[in-house]
Amino acid sequence: MKKIDLNKLKGKTKKEIIEEMGHEFNYFPHNIWTYLISKNWFGWKKYIILKFKDEMVSEAVYKGSFKKIGSTE
Repeated sequence: MKKIDLNKLKGKTKKEIIEEMGHEFNYFPHNIWTYLISKNWFGWKKYIILKFKDEMVSEAVYKGSFKKIGSTE
């Protein structure tokens, strides 16, 4: 897995994020986007969560989970 510098994502617009990381399944008007970064054979998934304020990244964090982010199961 290539390490992504989260500090470089802060301040970027949604269009710049799409150009750099792709669209995935993020709803453009939504203020929280997720990107699946890696998944191992055991089912552990690593995500980047981007939070937008005024159409620019205000917060970027890594999150790991065995479930899909946002899943209630």
